[in-house]
Amino acid sequence: MRTKFIGQASPFADVRNDLPYFNAVMTVTTRNVMEAKDKVRGLFAPTEVISGAEALLVIRLLKDELKSYLRS
Repeated sequence: MRTKFIGQASPFADVRNDLPYFNAVMTVTTRNVMEAKDKVRGLFAPTEVISGAEALLVIRLLKDELKSYLRS
């Protein structure tokens, strides 16, 4: 999982594929845990602040994803 997206082109203009967090961004976006901040311009905005509500939603979605993974 840690290296699944290594070598792939980045779909985001602000997340290069050589960044240390590229694989994490790709993992959460392909599993629909997080979305791009600006889909039209292709921006993920990894350094922008998110609201508390957004953070709680991401945590809940990640928790649900982990539960389904553990059941398999």
